[in-house]
Parts: sequence; structure tokens; C-alpha cells
Amino acid sequence: MTTSSSAEELTYTCPDCGNVVKPYVISVLGETRYIKRKCDCVLERVAKEAAERMEIERRERINRLFNLAELGPRFSECTFESWIPRRGAERCFELAKEYADNFDEHARRGDGLLLMGEPGNGKTHLAAAIVNHLVLRGKTCVFRSVPALLKRLQETYREGSRVTESEVLAVLQDADLLVLDDMGAEKVTEWAESTLYFIVDERYRWKKPLVVTTNCKLEVLEERIGTRTIDRLLEMCVLIENRASSYRRERAKARLGVRRA
Repeated sequence: MTTSSSAEELTYTCPDCGNVVKPYVISVLGETRYIKRKCDCVLERVAKEAAERMEIERRERINRLFNLAELGPRFSECTFESWIPRRGAERCFELAKEYADNFDEHARRGDGLLLMGEPGNGKTHLAAAIVNHLVLRGKTCVFRSVPALLKRLQETYREGSRVTESEVLAVLQDADLLVLDDMGAEKVTEWAESTLYFIVDERYRWKKPLVVTTNCKLEVLEERIGTRTIDRLLEMCVLIENRASSYRRERAKARLGVRRA
């Protein structure tokens, strides 16, 4: 014959925090029963450890599919400190820096940035600077040009691919920040348009921040990616026009001048 334990027998002092832990009290068929309870500090520690394991797994999954080391030294060296001030890019720099410095607040609201301007004027540098700033602070970021990203998704369709399309899309939705560089440079197809809309819409729905760069004017970008995607971007992103001229062309002209001299 078994007997139920009393409340006194199941009451104990937690060896970790020193709190007195009393049992749960339940009623079974009119009879009072007592069940030993774990201390709140133990439950909190277990929950914290489980959350840490999930975060580690999330980071490993993102880094496995989109390791920022693949960007190479050019983009890894793009920081706000290495930025060369240029006329017409002042506001773009200020807003990008503010976005990085106050990322947690922007992320909470699901805010993003849409950086527009002619090729070579520093948009990608600023987007990469945001990423490098956040990575040092423990954030998970995915940075890819849109043509390269679409190619990566197409590769998942090949027989023998070790990664599925759903896995890649899940990572794009899960990262703390997604940067889509050079949007509008991709080949215009129905598949590309629908895929981009899905990626942007998922970030929008879950209030996950997004940074986009493009060389296209707004009307041209709409033609390339579709009205639905543009509407999402304009709702979730601050539109910033980088009015600076092409730094790459200026450097090329300077080198040409030196050679001629």
C-alpha cells in the first residue's frame, strides 16, 4: 500500500538560491495530493539554457548557408570609419549610421532602409558597414546581391543538392537583418519577381528589418520587381537617395590622368 507524501515532506530549501519551495496542491477525486515542485530559479535556468541552445542552432544554420566570410575582404573592410565623405552622400551616411547605432529599436518596429543612387557611389559600402557594425554586436546578418541570391535558390532545384529551397528561405526570414544588394540587376522573369515578393513579404509580415540597395530609379525598379514588392518596400523602408557621383568612375579618371601624365 502506497501513501502520498505530506506537504511538509515535499517542502525544501533550494540549494541554489535559498528559497523555500512548497509543493503543488491538487485535488484528485476529492483527495488532496501534493506534488514536489522545482524551484523557480531552476526552471528559469533550464529555460535560459534551452533558449541559448536554440540561438546557437539558429546562428549555425544561418552561417552554414550564408557565411559572411564569403563576402571577401572588400566588403569586410567596409565600415563607417573607413567611409570617405562625399558631397551628396551626407544624409545617406547619417541615416545608415543612425540605423546601425539604434538597430534594436528599428528592429522592434520592423524598420528598413532602401538606398538608391547611381552605381559606384557608396550604397553597398554603407549597407556592408551596417552589417559589420551589427555582427560585432552579436547580430546575425545575411548580405547578398539579389542576382547571387536568386542563383543560390535555383541551385537548390538541382538533383543532389544538399540544401532545399525551404531551408534557404527560412534562413532569409530568420536572420536579424537581411541585406539585398543591387536589387533590380537580376534578370526579369516571373519566377524572380514572385520569389523576391515572397522574401520581402515574409520579412514584412514578421516585422523583420530589411536593407535594400539599388541603382534603379523607383519607376524602373517597379518594372523589374513588380508593384506588390515595391509597395511592401515603401511601407517598411525609409527611402534614401544617395546623390553622390560614382566614386569608382572618379578613381578610374584619376588613374587615367596619372598614366597620361
